Amino acid sequence: MRRSRLFFYCFLFLILTAGFAVINPNPVLAVTVGPAKIEYRTNAGNVINDTLVLINEGETKQTFWPAFEKFTEMNGEKQFFPGEPAELDNWIKLPESITLEPKEQKIIPFTIEVPKNAPPGGHFAVIWWGTAPEGQRQMSIITRAGILVYLQVSGDVNESAQLLKFAPEGGRLIWGKIPENFIVLFKNSGNTYLKPQGEINVKNIFGNKLINLAVNSVNIILLPDGEKNLQINKKFYKSSFAFGFYKAELNLRWGDKPELIHKNAWFFVLSWQQALFSIIILVLLLFGLKKSIRKYSQWIVSKGAK
Repeated sequence: MRRSRLFFYCFLFLILTAGFAVINPNPVLAVTVGPAKIEYRTNAGNVINDTLVLINEGETKQTFWPAFEKFTEMNGEKQFFPGEPAELDNWIKLPESITLEPKEQKIIPFTIEVPKNAPPGGHFAVIWWGTAPEGQRQMSIITRAGILVYLQVSGDVNESAQLLKFAPEGGRLIWGKIPENFIVLFKNSGNTYLKPQGEINVKNIFGNKLINLAVNSVNIILLPDGEKNLQINKKFYKSSFAFGFYKAELNLRWGDKPELIHKNAWFFVLSWQQALFSIIILVLLLFGLKKSIRKYSQWIVSKGAK
């Protein structure tokens, strides 16, 4: 009897909790913004007019508020500073809030008023769009999405960079095949943002190009004092018997000038199959040479006996 009663209460609990879940669904709150990042190069005192896209991905009507935040870059990763005002905060003019119906998207106009006394170089901020006003965000669980803003003010801009390392990934000198992954460690040592791009050409000792690799084709941007191992993407590969010394030529460009970094890296290709084949050939040659010398000696001895 007790078992039947316990079973009944458990069954009733499941029914009630299931009904509660149906009656009180948890609405999905999500926001999408675009583009993910925007770049401007302008003069002090200019006004920039542009637009962004805001999409309510949720299932209910929602109001979104913009906020600005300072960010920087450490070890190639973006670091944000909540509560710390960004310099562009007073430059960018946006609506105080935007209300969107479920699945609605809207094009939002905005302006950037660059002060006449704006210092030359790079200025950066992230525009967050969230589901709570800025003052309430510390006490609320919110959904937000951001747009990275990179703005360069012309003038005494220092576009300076260093190539900290260029080598096949792994650092080996001898490879079993031609490597297709390289370390391109780039550092921005100037006072504005840089977007380095270039290519790596792998050639044999005769100068024939075998592999072409694109460097930073995804347009990664580095902030001042930032450094990053740039992404490599293969563009074409010409199959070839790989043996001997090869040269990887890096050509990297950045900035308005544009600057150019040229660097070479040498490596040797010898697969274990080739090594084994070479050893077998060498053993056969030595064995044949030894046998030939023995026969020649026997022939000399036989001639002398006559």
